Amino acid sequence: MGRCLLAAVLAAALLAACAEEVMDPRSAQVDFRDPKSVTGSIFYAAESGHTAHLAGLCDPAGASDDDTRRICAMHPGAPDWASFRRNFARGRLNGEPRVHGDHAALEFLFGPDGRDGETMELVRRDGRWYLSTF
Repeated sequence: MGRCLLAAVLAAALLAACAEEVMDPRSAQVDFRDPKSVTGSIFYAAESGHTAHLAGLCDPAGASDDDTRRICAMHPGAPDWASFRRNFARGRLNGEPRVHGDHAALEFLFGPDGRDGETMELVRRDGRWYLSTF
């Protein structure tokens, strides 16, 4: 009996150690060294209404697409604010970033119920990650 209990505890510990860690850093304090922080800050803005940091999320080289530029320009007085909040307030990361050189792809869930899957693509400029396309 004791060995079975010990085996069960060890198996549970191994499963926990192997589980993919997805930390969802919801904050206006963006760590531009981390694609998760850049993407997670979108959800924070939609949830909290604090949007000042969004303006700095887009690629300074201008390579962001229209969707990401709309996110970077978002604020509570914007015409599509209600839609932004409805679609991103329940958003969350859904995996670890896949990084290839200066490009990263990060799966996330969003939508009114937080179940719609999408991929945020980011680009690294001078060591800092910025939104590129989604």
